[in-house]
Amino acid sequence: MKKIWMAVLLSIVLFSCKKETVAPIFVNNNTTTVTVLIDQTQHSYKISPIFEGLSFETGVLSRNPEFLNINNKVFIQLIKNLGPGLFRIGGDTSDEIDWTGKARNPNTSTDSLTTSDIDRLSAFSKVTGWPVLFGLNFGSNNITAASNEALYVNNSLGNNLYALQAGNEPDIYHMYGLRASYYDVYAYLDEWDTYISAVKTAVPQASFSGPDVANHIDWIAPFAENKNKKVKMINAHYYLTGPASNPSITYHTLLQYSGLPSYLRALNIESSKYSLPYRITECNNIYGGGKAGASDIFASALWALDLMWTIAENNGHGINFHTGTGLFYSPVMMTDGVATAKPEYYAMLAFKYGSNGGTVIPSVFVKNDYNCTAHACLNTDNTYSVTLINKEETENIYFNVQLNKPVASIKIARLAAPSLASGKVTFAGSSVYADGTFMPGAAEQHTINQDSFRVSVPAGSAAVITVL
Repeated sequence: MKKIWMAVLLSIVLFSCKKETVAPIFVNNNTTTVTVLIDQTQHSYKISPIFEGLSFETGVLSRNPEFLNINNKVFIQLIKNLGPGLFRIGGDTSDEIDWTGKARNPNTSTDSLTTSDIDRLSAFSKVTGWPVLFGLNFGSNNITAASNEALYVNNSLGNNLYALQAGNEPDIYHMYGLRASYYDVYAYLDEWDTYISAVKTAVPQASFSGPDVANHIDWIAPFAENKNKKVKMINAHYYLTGPASNPSITYHTLLQYSGLPSYLRALNIESSKYSLPYRITECNNIYGGGKAGASDIFASALWALDLMWTIAENNGHGINFHTGTGLFYSPVMMTDGVATAKPEYYAMLAFKYGSNGGTVIPSVFVKNDYNCTAHACLNTDNTYSVTLINKEETENIYFNVQLNKPVASIKIARLAAPSLASGKVTFAGSSVYADGTFMPGAAEQHTINQDSFRVSVPAGSAAVITVL
């Protein structure tokens, strides 16, 4: 393999015909060049058609009924801009809120979950077309209530119920007094069996997912080994850093290497043993609700875009960015009662346009000493997409992209902002309109007619290239 790549490198050095260079838009003179090798004959993992997703606390249903609501027309449009996806309902509040089994009335506590809340969620799911992964209360371990809740959720959502899961982050239940300090994965597995068996009795057709752990990857192997025939998906959570109260965390932290692939590789190894997909069902940058000036600015969009590609390249089924009222990292926020697209939402748009349900193509950097990444994809229409991300804060980069098949032309859509600390983001030269609609601007187009091209990506920005 090393000899093959050395031969490719030698051919690059000796290749002397003219290369198309995209006009730079650099704001300073600090410029370098990195080379990316993309072998279009090598195809890797298929990207799930519902790869993108949002995660919500169960408490949103009762405490913020205007959010997941068919009258929230702007949010519905924002969802439709992204194409197919998956909602996840869960979070800490899934283990705190009790099921009433009744309709909501003016005297019902917002700390309770009612049939009205589920019906509102069901209507929203159906109008957006996104199915729901729904978390039941496992913290209280009230099996009768869980079975009744599961039955109602199943009947209301119908085909839009993707799966059920038992609880949220059981690996840290001891931290919240939900279980004893010695509670471990094997105690959890015993409880899970009893719990799920009862739910299955009430809803025989129900599908399940698990274990939805916070960060204890060592829970995944025992769960997959013991429960692989009882679940349709393995899931876990990921946050880059935290807590948000830590004064040393800034937006610069989001641009650093996270070491995530080792976590993903472990998930992939265990889920692949049993031919199960895995998904990061709750994720964002800084746990504890995010941090103003870090989680809600353009740096978070570059982090999110790179993360999505990293998950896809490690055979992940998808990602659900945690979202909600008062959470700084939310891709969509409710501002004065109106849904507003935030920086991470633009990262989701860029991923959609750069992946389009295609197949991952491995890419290789040649001597890359800079904070940048490249991701490639074979699209369903047999075109190719290349996403280039420059997380350097002052260094502009020319990406010298070397292919092994000639291409006729390229189109470039840029993910950009005035600065890494700005909250005003554009993709493909456009911002989301007030009504939630998004129309990409005219793409930069360049004729190539050969098997290489160079694209300028200024410091703190990204580019999605369609290769025709």
